[in-house]
Amino acid sequence: MKYFEASLPPAQFVRVHRSYIVNVEKILRIETYEKRNQMLTLANGDKIRASVAGYKALRTILNL
Repeated sequence: MKYFEASLPPAQFVRVHRSYIVNVEKILRIETYEKRNQMLTLANGDKIRASVAGYKALRTILNL
């Protein structure tokens, strides 16, 4: 994962979980569930849970 994270453009791809790197252009929706957890819905219908650190990185990329 570190190889892909380092080789992909950081403005377009973000690691939202230790198992997932996401193209930010393919995120349709970000939903909060439970207390501090976020679920990302992608354009293909997949749902991915973002970690706390991953969501923080995503917010930085998206300027939220």
